Amino acid sequence: GTKMKIIFVRHGEPDYRELEERSYTGFGMDLAPLSEEGRQQAQELSEHSLLHSADLLVSSAVTRALETASYVACATGLPLRVEPLLHEWQVYESGVENFEKARTLFLGNNGFLPPNSPVQYETAVEMKSRFLECMAKYREHQTVVVVAHRMLMRQFVPNETIDFCQVIECEIEI
Repeated sequence: GTKMKIIFVRHGEPDYRELEERSYTGFGMDLAPLSEEGRQQAQELSEHSLLHSADLLVSSAVTRALETASYVACATGLPLRVEPLLHEWQVYESGVENFEKARTLFLGNNGFLPPNSPVQYETAVEMKSRFLECMAKYREHQTVVVVAHRMLMRQFVPNETIDFCQVIECEIEI
């Protein structure tokens, strides 16, 4: 494997109101843009000096991540690659209550899926391998900014509280 320096950035605050009003669910919610506050966060993020040390910007294809990445791309001039597989952790039943239930189960079971789980969800191992598989094509790059999602980031930086537009550096074997 190759060591790659990853500069993780969580997306800015999204605004789900319009989609909620129209009863969108599941991946439909991923169409949500940043809120006014989220755009402000992304604007401030784009001035972060660490981002300029990278040679590539990779973003989740989810709107809130992609919109955040657009601020970074404009400020740094980094080439942008969009990756559909960098989406957030998946819960295979829709609805907020199922998501919360799954989150509690995921955390309570250390990322494993118990055989009798009432809600099906992506395990920590599946999430991690999805990320590594996705990033393998970029292994010739030394430092990559990755704009993604909290649960996905947490598989690599487990002890952090990960706020909107937070920047976290780590080294990963790809």
